[in-house]
Formats: sequence, C-alpha cells, structure tokens
Amino acid sequence: MIATAFGCVALLCVIIWPFFSDYKTVVKIQSAGAAAFATYFLMLGSPTAAVACLISCAQLLVSASVRDRYVVVRLYGASLIVLSFLSVITWHGIPSALALTGSSLGSLARLQTSTTRMKGLFLVGAPFWLAHNLIVGALFALGTDAVSLASNLANLIRLMTRRWRTFPFSPRPSGAVETPVGIFAQPRPV
Repeated sequence: MIATAFGCVALLCVIIWPFFSDYKTVVKIQSAGAAAFATYFLMLGSPTAAVACLISCAQLLVSASVRDRYVVVRLYGASLIVLSFLSVITWHGIPSALALTGSSLGSLARLQTSTTRMKGLFLVGAPFWLAHNLIVGALFALGTDAVSLASNLANLIRLMTRRWRTFPFSPRPSGAVETPVGIFAQPRPV
C-alpha cells in the first residue's frame, strides 16, 4: 500500500514536470520523483535501483546549482564511481546489473550538451530499466518507461524527419527555394 503511494507520486512527477517552464521548478519536481522512486524500489526489494534513483536526484541538484561544467562533469564522474561501489554492496543479481547499466547511461545522457545525443542515450538506457522493472514488478516504473520511450522516440523521429527534409539531396516539392550549401549555409544545431 505504501509502495503504491510512492509509485503514484513518482509517476505523477514524471508526467507533470514537462508542463513547467521554470528550470528550478522542473528540477524540484524531477528530484521529488527520483526520491519517490528510490523509496518505491526499496520497498519492492530492489536496493540497487533505489541507490541509482538517489544518485540521479543528487545529479539533478548538482546540475541545477553548479554552473561550472568542469565541476559538474567531475561530480557526475564521482557519482558514477559511488553508484558502482554501492551497486556491488546492494548486489542482487540481474536486476542490479540492469539498474546499474540503465542509471549509468542516464547519467551520461544528462551530461550531453546536445539534446539529440541526450535523447539517444536515454533511449539506449531505457531497455535496461524496462527489463529491471519487469523483473522486480515495478508497475509504476513501467509507466515511466512507457512515457520516456514514447516521448524520446517521437522527438528523435521528429528531429530526424526535419533534418532529412533539409538535407541538400532530399526530394523537394516543386517551387521550393534551394537552401545554400557549403560555406554559404547557415550552421545547424547538432
């Protein structure tokens, strides 16, 4: 019953944070969700996933409060070392390996300066969390997996479609204005 309440809070945080535009509010909601998931996983008997969620929460707070990228990268690196160490201590087989891998990829995703690379790494990490959540019976976390997979995949498809349409050799509708290429082209975001 209590695990269900924490699972509901965590899933609600995942669903509502995109509706806020203030960065600090978003980080607070995401951190609350990560803390709720930590408690949820602990109650389900998955201590490695609980530790991974607490480290994710700490990373969010570091990202929101530290402006020096050099320091942020070093703190994330240190948090991955701590995650690895705590994963060994809380080890409970395949679920621990899946949580460690998924969380590590999520950490690398949060460090990216390109949203495309970030979403791509989140997509690569998602199957590990999905498998973990299936094994431990974390239904609310599976809801988060569905939201994350759908939104990141949809955004990447939209971005790739947009890039394909602007590719110099792609078919253009008749009457389309040619965009300059080479040294005359405007730089595109990565």
